[in-house]
Amino acid sequence: MNRKMDWSALFLFTALLFGAVVRFVPAASNGFPLNDGGMFYTMIRDLKANQFILPQFTTYNFSDIPFTYPPLGFYIAAIFSNLLPISDLQVLLWLPASVNTLAIFFFYKFSGQILPSRTSAALAALVYALSSRAFLWQVMGGGITRAFGMLFLILMLWQGTQLFRIPSLGQKENTSLVRGTQPHLALAILFGACTVMSHPQTALHAVLGGALVFLFNGRNKRGIILALFVGLGVACLTAPWWGTVLLRHGLEPFLSAGQTSQRTVESYIALLSFNGLDDYLFIPTLIFALIGVWVTLSRRDLFLITWVALAYLIDPRGGDGIALLAGSMLAGLGLIQLSAWISRSDSTQPGSVMSKPLSQGLIFISAFCFILMAGISDFQLINTSLKPTDLEMVAWVNSNVQDRQTFLLSTGREFSMSDPLQEWFPALTRQHSATTLQGLEWTLAKRFFPWSRQLVMYQHCADLECVTSWSAVNGVRYDYLIVVIPSHEDSSQLGRDLRSLALSVRSSTSHQLVYESGTALVFEAR
Repeated sequence: MNRKMDWSALFLFTALLFGAVVRFVPAASNGFPLNDGGMFYTMIRDLKANQFILPQFTTYNFSDIPFTYPPLGFYIAAIFSNLLPISDLQVLLWLPASVNTLAIFFFYKFSGQILPSRTSAALAALVYALSSRAFLWQVMGGGITRAFGMLFLILMLWQGTQLFRIPSLGQKENTSLVRGTQPHLALAILFGACTVMSHPQTALHAVLGGALVFLFNGRNKRGIILALFVGLGVACLTAPWWGTVLLRHGLEPFLSAGQTSQRTVESYIALLSFNGLDDYLFIPTLIFALIGVWVTLSRRDLFLITWVALAYLIDPRGGDGIALLAGSMLAGLGLIQLSAWISRSDSTQPGSVMSKPLSQGLIFISAFCFILMAGISDFQLINTSLKPTDLEMVAWVNSNVQDRQTFLLSTGREFSMSDPLQEWFPALTRQHSATTLQGLEWTLAKRFFPWSRQLVMYQHCADLECVTSWSAVNGVRYDYLIVVIPSHEDSSQLGRDLRSLALSVRSSTSHQLVYESGTALVFEAR
């Protein structure tokens, strides 16, 4: 009865419980992989059809896209669907959420190596688990690569931190420099290789994070030797993949994909602006993180601050998900410090801080707010997958349209990469979608953003003349045109454009209506 409350265990349990809830609810509500993942679905099937030997190209959208994407997630998904009585689609629905939930626990373990107490590490895990930037893109269908990439990145950094912090056991012989480090060294190499083999973005940040862990913990002869072992080990383990890809395609696909992350003054300024729901929901976390910045600066510990800054600097497009790792740790420190201030306690003694009613009240109110904000973010995922009516239209196309016809999809969504129909239509049919951008980052190089802007312009077409003109200017010959019918509640300009386009094509003699439902029209170009 006199046993003290284990606050760190309580916070970790809360993080895992509610973190799992917000990750699995969207999947359970939709019943179909969230948002993207269509290209990965095709690549998984390509891999299985090729007897698990890496294909040279993916059949996705019949666009001659090199099969250069890091394939570990595809192999794992294919093995799961082969061994278990579940389909590839079910794997893409449930596995990303499962992997992303598992990452919460290992983030706690990693935080325990960086932060001064288990309590601050558990609070960091709570912040991370309930931050939308940690799960929105991870639990989607495309999370089959993103979730694995983030999990293995966290595991690599956890083992790398322990590796460099083990005291040296001797300096007389080189063999003594790595004595006692073998388990951490082997695991750092293994998880580093898995990170590289999972996702291009996390591969980039594995190099950055590993370099920072080395610079802040291993700047000595022993650290240099260990760093070289890790780098060489990762290179050797991943060589069968990157060696095969380089022999087949050279560097061109990687150079092309690398040009899709805009590093302009405007992109960096955009990082400082609040222009969406996620940004405003992130404000409480930002406040706690800023207090954490004050704490680390007072301790002259610049590791977390440097990591946040460099993550955004090298990757303005996707650095927020990586910066959240350090940001959550800063927020955990900030919560402890704020609790100490309001209860007039010593922040270096978390047990003493958490014994104060005011501190307990602040933590519980904060946890409730984080849970509420995560729930709000979850609603963004509820309507981000194909609906039964979409699948009915896809089934009609598969039954009534000859293979390898070219389609234009007017969906009313400017950004093709976050448009489920654009992403999944070529994966679920045997057709080519000329308005789908997914996968072209590996082939278009400098033409990627100009073509992306052309696709945005196309979605604003409000009549058939605009479609015909766009098709002629861009040299796109098409056989079928799909026009999505927006809901009655949609009063946006794009919604009005879709209704206008539907009326225009209906009244034309050059297009024949061949399929109609309450949500989509399919026209055949004569």
